[in-house]
Amino acid sequence: MTALKKTFGLPSGMVSCALFALGILFSFNGVTAAETAVPAGKAAETKAISAKSQKGLINKITFVQSGAYRFTKGQLDANIMSRSGGEFKRIQLNEDIKRLYKMGYFDDVKAETAPGPGDSVDIIFKLKIKPSILSVRFEGNKKFDTKEVSEKVTVAAGEPLNDRKLRESANDLRKFYYEKGYREATITPILENKGKDGVIIIFKISEKLRYRVNDVVFKGATVFSQWDLKNSIANRYSFLSWMLDMGLYEPNELDSDKLRLRDMYWQKGYLDFKVEDIKVTYGKEDPEEVNLTFVIHEGKPYKIGTITITGDKAVSSKLLKQDLTVKSKETFDSEKVKGTLDRFDEVYSSMGYVDYGCKVERIPNFKTHVVDLEFKIYEGRKYYVQDVNISGNRITKDKVIRRELAIQPGDPVDKNRIEASKSRLMGMGYFKKVETVTVNTDDVNEKDVNFTVDEKNPFNFKIGAGFSDTDSLVGMIELSNNNFDIMDPQNWFSGGGQRFRVRAMGGIERNDVSIDFTEPWLFDIPLQLDLSGYLNNVAYDHWQEGRIGVKTGLTKRIYDDFTSVSAGYKFEQVRIWDMDNGMSTMFQKQKGRSYVSQFNASITRDTRDNLMSPTSGYLVNMSAANAMKIIGSSNNFYRLEGKGIYFFSFFDKFLICHVGAKIGTVANYDYGKDVPLYERYFLGGGDSLRGFKYRTVSPYDGAGHAYGGQSMLLVTAEVTHPIYKFIRGAAFVDAGSAWSRPFSYGMSKMNIGVGYGLRIKLPYLNAPVKLDLAYPVVQGQCDEKRQLRFHFNMGFTW
Repeated sequence: MTALKKTFGLPSGMVSCALFALGILFSFNGVTAAETAVPAGKAAETKAISAKSQKGLINKITFVQSGAYRFTKGQLDANIMSRSGGEFKRIQLNEDIKRLYKMGYFDDVKAETAPGPGDSVDIIFKLKIKPSILSVRFEGNKKFDTKEVSEKVTVAAGEPLNDRKLRESANDLRKFYYEKGYREATITPILENKGKDGVIIIFKISEKLRYRVNDVVFKGATVFSQWDLKNSIANRYSFLSWMLDMGLYEPNELDSDKLRLRDMYWQKGYLDFKVEDIKVTYGKEDPEEVNLTFVIHEGKPYKIGTITITGDKAVSSKLLKQDLTVKSKETFDSEKVKGTLDRFDEVYSSMGYVDYGCKVERIPNFKTHVVDLEFKIYEGRKYYVQDVNISGNRITKDKVIRRELAIQPGDPVDKNRIEASKSRLMGMGYFKKVETVTVNTDDVNEKDVNFTVDEKNPFNFKIGAGFSDTDSLVGMIELSNNNFDIMDPQNWFSGGGQRFRVRAMGGIERNDVSIDFTEPWLFDIPLQLDLSGYLNNVAYDHWQEGRIGVKTGLTKRIYDDFTSVSAGYKFEQVRIWDMDNGMSTMFQKQKGRSYVSQFNASITRDTRDNLMSPTSGYLVNMSAANAMKIIGSSNNFYRLEGKGIYFFSFFDKFLICHVGAKIGTVANYDYGKDVPLYERYFLGGGDSLRGFKYRTVSPYDGAGHAYGGQSMLLVTAEVTHPIYKFIRGAAFVDAGSAWSRPFSYGMSKMNIGVGYGLRIKLPYLNAPVKLDLAYPVVQGQCDEKRQLRFHFNMGFTW
């Protein structure tokens, strides 16, 4: 103070006031830095320490908790960044206060610091824990029992109150009721304070009515039928609305329904179309029934007048006009216009015009009903790839990711290649998600392409069971690593992009053990190596069959990503025993052990959009196999097979159809001799020819025993439709047969089965369930009793 008086010539009283004001200012600033961690009205502070200590290391971190509940130190440590032995940072401490407060369990969070040994710092967090939840109750839930609604909330008795979890629980309950059709249901969480003991949470529920769409009428519609219009919108009637969450009234979807109707009319050229009004009336006898009337104005269809393209420089209008999917004098079609935009986008994207955009301006003449189209192009700058950066891969090696990328440094920044790279990475099965972004660089003509991956745990352990009409009851246990690396034990044999699986299955009629290994990039080139060892035992109706063997194969893509060729080798020992005495002498001789040494080759083209649930594309495969005594086989024989299946859909994948066929023959090199029993074709059952008993479509010996054919043909067609979220119905027809001689296909011996079934994908379980009822309408070869048969294939894995 004396120094200030001398320097500035201030009176002592003024100096004292100035120092007091500065002290308040510094104190206020210090508190503010800490209090930003919590909302207004909540106390949080850090006590000042010496400047010397602020630059030291953290000695220890202590948590002082007040309240009935106690968190473990590990739980609290997981929510802060400060660590004992680390450098003390005031900013980091403030962030730690924010993180702790965001947990939602504390009324107050404070942090104090104190000097530790030497230059170190001790940190003390003082936490005031919210009251404990004594119980969670539900009032007003009449349509759903307490157990069902309680599964939708995350707050639970015995833990501290958490405002965020309480808010989320109430929202989840509202969502649950909304999805069940109770659009006007209200959920109100109420807290009952029980003093020091804690609080009781009561969810007061007012369910109200569950509105179902009874009828939809389109007043003024002449272009489309009432049926077509009803099936184009979300608010539509369903006869299953009384049982399932279908056909429910969704007022929030009405605006989207207007757009859906507009899109239908614009595809026919009705640019003046509009929904003038939507009238909602409720049923007189049933107040939960809703009737909708769409009052629409259709107008008249427009013809396309002149088509112009502006703003193009890198690509001439002459070339772009070759990509036009619309023509002058045609009726306007919004889908064709969109097709033109997609083609333009593909042209510019492949050239690296990242900022490219195109807008279509429609210039209608309301008197002549002619619309001129102007495609306004903004090209932007052309960019090349400077670097491709990959992040997020803690397990997967960098080269495993890079070798799958369709875009490399020096390429144009092509978003189609970037998207193809993303699809390839997701197709590897190693990642939960893949995110891509292009980033500016110092060079105005170049961009970096960044891929960020979120990895899955490569190890999978499964225990499950299955039940089918072919294998009866089967249990399964499996250990696999879909991102294996046989050369990296230090990284727990993970990250190399290989696949490894050990599986064991045991059941009433089948027992299998297998070990499989796949290297998709042998010698770091796109050449796939497959190795397998297996032990199989199956109990058939008239004998038991066991196989133990190994097989290997090489697969190489050719031409494109959809076509591949394979070559392989198999060696196995086959044992037949416990054969019925009634089987003919020819087959009795095959009891015992024999060997198969076989080379095989195939070519495959697969364009399906999804391997598990395809909706479009096709699969075609042709294969040949050759077993000879000269290479260790017990018999000389060869096999030729071909198969194909085609998928397509209608009405925006409402109906998904597929048609397919498989043909094959197996023959001895000496045409007069038969091939072994274990190499023959048997049809029938849920996996081949439905409507017929498993392995009964076959030639028979004189005693009525099926012994399999040397030629086979199977044709199938199926149409599926949605029933409920994860359930689809399927109507199908199968036709086929097996003939005793090679290359012998007699259409008079064909068998045909028709039927209907369900395809069920159970949520939360890898559980494909296939249930079919089928009847043999034509029975050309099989002598089984003609009757309705139930085919089922239910596999459950956890």
